[in-house]
Amino acid sequence: MATTISKNGFQGKVLIIGGGIGGNALALFLHKVGIDCAVYEAYPYKDGIGGGLGLAPNGMNVLAALGLAEKVKTRSSLALQHTFYNAGGKILARFKNGSPEKYGQPGVSMLRPALYDVMNEEIKRQGIQIEFQKRLKDIRQDGAKVVACFDDGTQAEGDVLIGADGVRSQTRRIILPDGPEPSYVGIIGIGGVTPAAAVPHMSQRDKQGFSYTYGPRGFFGYAGVENGDVMWWSNLPYERELSREELAGVSLDTIKQEMLAIFSDYHQPIETLIRSTQATVKHNIHDIQSLPTWQQGRVLLIGDAAHAVSPNSGQGASMALEDAMYLAKLLRDCGDYAQVFAQFEQARKPRVEKIVAEGRRRGSDKAIVSPFQQAIREVMIRIFVNLFGEKSLDEAYAYKIDWEEKAVIGS
Repeated sequence: MATTISKNGFQGKVLIIGGGIGGNALALFLHKVGIDCAVYEAYPYKDGIGGGLGLAPNGMNVLAALGLAEKVKTRSSLALQHTFYNAGGKILARFKNGSPEKYGQPGVSMLRPALYDVMNEEIKRQGIQIEFQKRLKDIRQDGAKVVACFDDGTQAEGDVLIGADGVRSQTRRIILPDGPEPSYVGIIGIGGVTPAAAVPHMSQRDKQGFSYTYGPRGFFGYAGVENGDVMWWSNLPYERELSREELAGVSLDTIKQEMLAIFSDYHQPIETLIRSTQATVKHNIHDIQSLPTWQQGRVLLIGDAAHAVSPNSGQGASMALEDAMYLAKLLRDCGDYAQVFAQFEQARKPRVEKIVAEGRRRGSDKAIVSPFQQAIREVMIRIFVNLFGEKSLDEAYAYKIDWEEKAVIGS
């Protein structure tokens, strides 16, 4: 896709706080249209850190606009279907995960570090400034400029600042000190990665899709990733969120034993995936249902900093990518940052808040239930998921930002 630069676009420098999916995508789009920017990430380069994710067709369309969709496909697995099982392995429902013919791109499943690699390699190739281990401490605004102050004593000056620093956003805490904190949704997420060699009989069809097992003792999901490996995850109801100490002190063997105690008699390959896993993650799951505003002066929030989405939605990464593309398009075509920020929030808030609410609702579907409740749940999945599953994807997947069309402020 050709570079499109508007003479009427934003002329200043953009500071991007957070080198995750949304922040990196924004930097690439801004560079594409000739807007000066720099990325500041609190942590060292995320080599090998993080669990898995799904990128829906709407997110892949954003990556295609950056010329990265094909590279992402080489670091992921196609995700062509959704399959629902009971604990005994009986298929309750199956439907297509959209199609490239309808939406322009397929969905994929991949490890988060693989996506970071693709994006950071492109940032490096294009010579975009990105600095690691720059933890935001404070923000100063004097009317004409904005200054990011980092805890190592350094500063960066720009004309606007974009907080793309995730669910625990320091940017959000600074501009909305009395705003709502991320809300624990009552679920602990546990996941792992199992090498392809451990599941030699797992079919290509199963790897090229999302598999979900709803049993009486909990939910278990799995999907293929790069090189035929398999990522798996479980969302377990838990009345309180775990402390940092509790999460940091969990060993690989402990997580395996915890998972086997729940899932060892579920259908294969679940037991094998758990026993053979080589890396695991465990974390509290949060969302942000609604903030009073996403902006303050020359500062704007995007991605999880503005609207953290539960993983149950399957849209967190794609929403961050959409935010980045739409914001860059607005800045390309409008020089007034205040108008851009207002338009961005007005256009994006209804869509993302609906998806946040849907993610929370899906989390409640994964409750631990009695045998009678499990029987009812299976009947409901057979009827309603088969009838409406594919149709339910359309609102999220069909959304597409027309990059070539001029942005209209106030529309």
